Amino acid sequence: MTKNLLIIIFLYSTAIWAQKTDDTYEKLYMTTLTEVAAKDMPRALKIADSMTLAATTPQHEGRSIMLTASLYMQQSKYNESIKFAEKAKDILDTTDNYELQAKICGLLATEYRIIGLLHQSKKYADEGLKTADKINDIQKQAQVKSLFLQELAYYEINNNKNYTAAITYLTQSLEYCSKIPEDQINLGRTHQMLGEVYCFYLKNYDLAEKHYQIALKNLPEAYYVTALVQEGLGKIRFSQKRHDEAEKFYLKALKFAETTDHPEMKRRIYNDISEYYEKTDQYKKAAIYRKKLAELNWKEAENHSHTVDTDYNKIENENHQYAIWDGSKNIIIGVASLLILSLIVIFIINKKKQKAEYLKFKTIIDHYKEKEEYVLETKLETSELDESEEETILDEIDVKNKQTDIAINKETETKILEYLDQFEKDEMFNQSYISLSFLATEFNTNSKYISYVVKKYKKTDFKNYVNKLRINYIIHKLNTSEKHRKYKMGALAEECGFSSHSAFATIFKSITGISPSTFISFIEQEKAKKI
Repeated sequence: MTKNLLIIIFLYSTAIWAQKTDDTYEKLYMTTLTEVAAKDMPRALKIADSMTLAATTPQHEGRSIMLTASLYMQQSKYNESIKFAEKAKDILDTTDNYELQAKICGLLATEYRIIGLLHQSKKYADEGLKTADKINDIQKQAQVKSLFLQELAYYEINNNKNYTAAITYLTQSLEYCSKIPEDQINLGRTHQMLGEVYCFYLKNYDLAEKHYQIALKNLPEAYYVTALVQEGLGKIRFSQKRHDEAEKFYLKALKFAETTDHPEMKRRIYNDISEYYEKTDQYKKAAIYRKKLAELNWKEAENHSHTVDTDYNKIENENHQYAIWDGSKNIIIGVASLLILSLIVIFIINKKKQKAEYLKFKTIIDHYKEKEEYVLETKLETSELDESEEETILDEIDVKNKQTDIAINKETETKILEYLDQFEKDEMFNQSYISLSFLATEFNTNSKYISYVVKKYKKTDFKNYVNKLRINYIIHKLNTSEKHRKYKMGALAEECGFSSHSAFATIFKSITGISPSTFISFIEQEKAKKI
């Protein structure tokens, strides 16, 4: 169970130091990050930009660019955020401010973990931990180290499934927390993470209970980590068959989830509480939260669901009002029956459609087991669907018109094939700027040769080749990474190089036969069956 709610550990956890300082610059930094951004993100970005322009030292310039990176991160715009964070790191590495150098490493470690590049994340975590040794202030050093140890614990949980190593890191984090007793939030979060490892992974409910209770004593009541503690305690109470207490904890977590903008938290709590009600035979209550969960997972079905609910309510209201009118009774029954019949027909059509889509989904998964490739061979011309790639399409047209005139030797073909293999291994196809002309420059050849080799050996044109690689990549991420299944369409599109979420959704469906959101819902169903 990957936990991606605790994402900005090097931003808010260090706010305690900014609150103590008399540095006007630092106060503006934290005010912009925590207060302005919550109310007006465009204004926060403008302030960050102004701070960068007004900076007179490398430290202030790097810090301002780090603020911009943090603001983009809050919006889940990870490509922009990482670009600014890397730039900030280059600048801060030229200073002797080791605290800021460690913090930018922490920000990058967290960002790369979120997008699934775990080895890159660990590289920055290790670097940041070493840099923290150079911080002179003992308490600041202890706090930064405790946070990096939490990050390394995430790495062991998500990448290696090594829960013993994660516990070791978190225990070390607690040792550093003991040196900063005023930082109760950091202490509480570390105990929450330990409780989660023992509860959800190791099933050691006694130790989980111990850590959760310590976390509750240190965390604010209205705080998302507190809600995660209550979720864990609900699971423990259910395992102990103390169902009334379990429900109370779940409802506390639910209360927070429904007042937050964290869709991942809502999804977790809706799933947990609906399972609780199902296992305690409270099916009506379970249905309420299953429906809420479906509304999060199946956005495309939301409008239709709303329409059906409205029609049912309308029928019931009309039947109730007109039942007393004996003269119109038969007419009303006829109208109501017709509407109900229409709803039944719609339901049957949707069920058939869903079954057909599920069969397509199973075909893709089974195809991977046989070929180690998700996307089946397709003749769909997806290159015609992405109008934003004008340069690439023009290149394709030019090459197709002159295909018969190409004279290419075997050595050149072999070299281009080697370049294309490396292109696939490095996952360069996920970059939005990829085009024939770009690769021609990278391969030191011309676009006609590349197009010819792709057509000959990949059995498709260049744009279809790139789209197929991108869809294969994102399907693999959806099938193997829980956090990717919680991404918004825009974030998924951006990760695999599409110019917009609409272009991504269109090409995904043209190749697989089903929409990305439907694909995700089927994966969730398959994973749930195995629990």
